[in-house]
Amino acid sequence: MSKTEEMAPPVPADERSHLPRIDERYRIEKEIGRGGMGRVFVAHDRKLGRDVAIKVLASGLHGEEALRRFEQEARATCALNHANILDVHDIGTHEGTPYIVSELLHGITLRQRLRGGPLSVPEASGFAFQLAQGLSAAHEKGIVHRDLKPENLFITEGGRLKILDFGIAKLVAPMTLGTGETLPSPQPHTEDGAILGTVGYMSPEQVRGQPADQRSDVFAFGAIVYEMLAGRSPFERDTAVETGYAILNDDPPQLPAEVPTALDRLVRRCLAKRPEDRFPSAQELVDALSSAAGERAPVQRRGTYGWALGAGAALTLVVLAVLGWRLRTRGEGPGNSIAVLPFVNMSSDRENEYFSDGMTEELINALANLEGLRVVSRTAVFALKGQNLEVQQIGDKLNVNTLLEGSVRREGNALRVTAQLINVSDGYHLWSKSYDRELKSVFALEDEIARSIAQALRHKLLRGGVKPSTTSQEAHDLYLKGRYFWEKRNSEALHQAVSYYQQAIDKDPAYALAYVGLADVTVARVDYEGASPAEVLPVAKRAALRALEIDPGLAEAHVSLGLISLYDFDWQTALNEFRAAIELKPDYAAAHKFYGQALTGFGQLEEGLAELERARQEDPTSLIINNNIAYSHLVARDYVGAASRLKKNLEMDPSFWLSHLDLAGAYMLQGKYDDALAELDKIRQAPSGLAEALRARIHARAGRRAEALQLLHDMEERLGRGYVRASQLGIVWVALGDKDRAFALFEKGCSERDSLLHYVKSDPSFDPVRSDPRFKQLLKCLHLE
Repeated sequence: MSKTEEMAPPVPADERSHLPRIDERYRIEKEIGRGGMGRVFVAHDRKLGRDVAIKVLASGLHGEEALRRFEQEARATCALNHANILDVHDIGTHEGTPYIVSELLHGITLRQRLRGGPLSVPEASGFAFQLAQGLSAAHEKGIVHRDLKPENLFITEGGRLKILDFGIAKLVAPMTLGTGETLPSPQPHTEDGAILGTVGYMSPEQVRGQPADQRSDVFAFGAIVYEMLAGRSPFERDTAVETGYAILNDDPPQLPAEVPTALDRLVRRCLAKRPEDRFPSAQELVDALSSAAGERAPVQRRGTYGWALGAGAALTLVVLAVLGWRLRTRGEGPGNSIAVLPFVNMSSDRENEYFSDGMTEELINALANLEGLRVVSRTAVFALKGQNLEVQQIGDKLNVNTLLEGSVRREGNALRVTAQLINVSDGYHLWSKSYDRELKSVFALEDEIARSIAQALRHKLLRGGVKPSTTSQEAHDLYLKGRYFWEKRNSEALHQAVSYYQQAIDKDPAYALAYVGLADVTVARVDYEGASPAEVLPVAKRAALRALEIDPGLAEAHVSLGLISLYDFDWQTALNEFRAAIELKPDYAAAHKFYGQALTGFGQLEEGLAELERARQEDPTSLIINNNIAYSHLVARDYVGAASRLKKNLEMDPSFWLSHLDLAGAYMLQGKYDDALAELDKIRQAPSGLAEALRARIHARAGRRAEALQLLHDMEERLGRGYVRASQLGIVWVALGDKDRAFALFEKGCSERDSLLHYVKSDPSFDPVRSDPRFKQLLKCLHLE
């Protein structure tokens, strides 16, 4: 459905008047493709500020059947949410014309790619695996495509394969594992004996006009993979009638000799004449491709990291694992390294994303027990989420050369985990396996996967394998839900996280990590919803101390206590706790990060920056760590250097609001006031008050006092509610030159243990009042002197 700008020339000026108008939200810019059912345009979504593709039903095809099929395409595609399926944003009608709004893809169709000849075995196998993953997601939802062909498969510039056009998809009862739920299935109203599809890729039953099910898609899959490997369709003949006859009666010619035997067998089974002789579903194809890869076929050298992130918008299962025989050298010595890439959530219930996210963390922890193996942190791998990166690019970013990736499917009490270990340099599999287990054995499964990888890499597990942090599956499940909502970092999600952590503790009162989670999310309420430190810190401290009672060697609990101490302005205790965590777990990036922040707040800039750099070594793509390093340069008055680092951070994630905020501050301190305001305008979501206060300071420093006072007045009316805190207002009054009001607010902020005052000893914002005698009193209040 979505084509790229290269697929059709720009619309000539004299034809622009024929461009349809949708509504005020979408500004159509040019036509980029035409098909049997409609036209495709590039448009700009004014509301969300993004370019999209819009498919509009062709003029003259507004009959009841055409409208039904068009709407069915929208319903079928909207029911799916997978990285290998075109993402549909919106549907509607305008002036009687129906339309579908989707993501705008950039690249070429598989048909265009095949015009250059057959693909290499690694490339074809990689696309085959992506196609199987996308089909599996559709089949799990009871959706059959029925018109798979190279024209309906799109290859993005990053190498991700996308399935397009579910216009003749047929909804059937989904095959579930242990659930009785099905999708509401509108009747397709297809007449008996009607032939829908493209002849060269039809299954025999489709050629005969018989009903098509998932196995028909499997046949088309086989025909497409055959063509990728051989450069020609398996049943290509001079006419459609002859092609149909060949599909019903002829065997496909032999594939090229370089195609591995296992892959050849797989393709031929897909092309079996009888549906019952084919793979019963696309998930079976995924498993079979993994097994074929284990025979050293160079399959699954995936074009992007992003394609593996196939979970729903609200729920994403991802376990990213990258294992290496040695580190890529950048001034570092050779060594072994591993990261965990997001596993794809293949469950029919999208609510299981928390489970896959949790398994990511559990596998990272398990692999950390491999002797001599450096494990890339969760933060580092999740920071790459959604980026269209080549496998080799991932290796470069994370300093590794082998990938572990896979999928998880949870249906009732049934659990299937598929994992593959892939060499970055050549795309070959080092190891792959599928595991079918009952959910109650998830702890043993994590240990088994880690041991399998260890054997593949000839390492051994330390400390007798993976020690489960709880023996209760119910408690573990609730803990994973708590982690999932904790990562969302908004007020509503934090309350949900607290509830889940508490439920996990109720199920297992000796679950130390659940107490750590409860402590961390409770502290976070101070910054993310304006909760009173006096109210929440004692609760957080009790939880962290309980965790240490259960497990005195738990580094995570020491970090929690250190963070709580920072909010109490108990700097020495905070420093001691962070040091204890580092001693227990020297490669723990979070411990180095918070230790570095505490040292910076204490005025020890050089030592703080060294700790933050150490955190970055352990977690090189962490947005927050890189942001902290940039801020350290800012407080060292290196405004240009800070701005440069913040820009690089935003290259990794343009939506990271904290880097936009600090970059605006760096511009302000350089006197670039317009640039600073423009940077604030890019922030879409941030704790209220922070951006407003900085905007007011920018106006004040620029001499626009009236604008600053208006913003300040608006904030003062909300003081004490939500995120607006006294210290924010005090810094604005510093910029306006009113020291009396500023110190009155700072005194209030100190009594309320406002975390914004952590950097009062070093932040340039306080420079105009450092010579005031009241500044020393403020430092004493903060226990910084």
